[in-house]
Amino acid sequence: MDASSSLAGVIDAENLAFTSHVKSKLSNLANFDTRSLNWLMLEHYQFSARNTTFLAQGAELALEFSNAAIHTELMRNLAEENGHAAMYKSALERIGISIESRDEFPPTSYFFFRIAGLISDDPSRMLGAMYATEAAAIFEHEIFRHISKEVIRRGELAAEGKPLVAFHDMHLSGVEQSHKDELGIFLQEINPYQQTVSADGVSPGAALDGGRKAIAAMRQWWQDLLAPIFPLAIAA
Repeated sequence: MDASSSLAGVIDAENLAFTSHVKSKLSNLANFDTRSLNWLMLEHYQFSARNTTFLAQGAELALEFSNAAIHTELMRNLAEENGHAAMYKSALERIGISIESRDEFPPTSYFFFRIAGLISDDPSRMLGAMYATEAAAIFEHEIFRHISKEVIRRGELAAEGKPLVAFHDMHLSGVEQSHKDELGIFLQEINPYQQTVSADGVSPGAALDGGRKAIAAMRQWWQDLLAPIFPLAIAA
């Protein structure tokens, strides 16, 4: 099967359309004030803080698959992500961003609610959703590495900012790509529109639905994140 027409390929293509749009909006960071960029990093940290919970929830549901390797892979991801939120928090605080000072942003809470729902009811829907979020994680670390370096440059925080850049570099050095690729193994040989369950126990329709709904949730979250920032943009 052509990789682009597989279930994984369809989710990848729809993810790329969404992430490319966000990248275009943030291509020129000189147009945004530092307070807005700091706030974006603070909201992104919230997902990092919740990610292990999502992975644990998904791994538990994956026990329903006939192939135990899906559960094993999600547990591997969980083990690798364990402790990363603490690293992120420490790195942000070194450049003056206090996690405790954050006021709740309802769209972020709603985004978490939507993702939690996708990974709690059906194992195939969970797998599609988790694959979509792992794929998007690569783009997010690229974006936030870019934002981090801009904020560090503006504040002349080269020494203080090293752990923050290193945090994103660590994820971009293969961690997130591996998470995506290893989950993708269970979706690569599946026609997304076939009716039969795969040998691993994956229902194509439910997995595609999970991937698409996760992308829709991420797209809405990013729209909500950027909405209050553009009015604060400095005129180019």
